[in-house]
Amino acid sequence: MGTKSIQVSETFHAYVKAHKREGETMGEALVRLTGGPEPEAVASLVSEETAEAMEEAITKRNQRKTTSRERVVEQFEKSDDS
Repeated sequence: MGTKSIQVSETFHAYVKAHKREGETMGEALVRLTGGPEPEAVASLVSEETAEAMEEAITKRNQRKTTSRERVVEQFEKSDDS
């Protein structure tokens, strides 16, 4: 299988790099993190506007996950205080 280069914002690249597992390629990390197809399969199918919207949606989802985790931690801390 060949490879393709795609342009992503520095912020998104840093996000993927930070979540990339040892021994995993950036492409493999993208597939795992997005739960989607191989990036090269969709690179030419989305406009820059769509890519930006996708990035925003991913950021919002991750913020919600962080907030949910924080709530769980708070609940455990409250139960420890009881």
